[in-house]
Amino acid sequence: MAKTEILGIGSLKADFGKARGDAPRLARRVVVAGGRVLKDEAKSIARANGSVRTGAMVENIAIKRESKAGPGIEQYNLGVRHGRDQSRKVRKAGNRKLSVNADGRIKSTRDNDPFYWRWVELGHKTVSRRSNTKRGKQSIRKRRAQSSGWVNAKPFIGPALERKKTDVIAAMGQAAAKEVEKLGRK
Repeated sequence: MAKTEILGIGSLKADFGKARGDAPRLARRVVVAGGRVLKDEAKSIARANGSVRTGAMVENIAIKRESKAGPGIEQYNLGVRHGRDQSRKVRKAGNRKLSVNADGRIKSTRDNDPFYWRWVELGHKTVSRRSNTKRGKQSIRKRRAQSSGWVNAKPFIGPALERKKTDVIAAMGQAAAKEVEKLGRK
């Protein structure tokens, strides 16, 4: 396994030391600056992979603040908003349609909900839609077991981090310096 070394952490630590009073704000701004770089790179990789059939997945790539990170920790997650995690504005922008699911119940779906993003990122098995037996329905468990195919992954989040490590550290350093300068003026 290859070793990775990230340079520039010492200067970030020194900048945090200068801003003692307003450290939470500084930490948020710094982490968001790095997250923006990753988000932009993930979107460009997803477009280059050909994942732009409807554009819903690329439009919903976002960074989100982790509310349960704990005291003194600023954590943001890079991923794709889907389902209830989408904002109201995004959900309202999509066209809503009613359909019948496998249980015979009516459900509401939106055309801008990229629920499938993990399958694109990680790859998935191919499962036949109908059973191949003449006796009737075959359970999804049996169809999954009989699956012989695999759809290769088209990752966009992992490669974004690999490609832009140094740029993220640089953006975080610039944001820290800018915030420390603002705090010094007050």
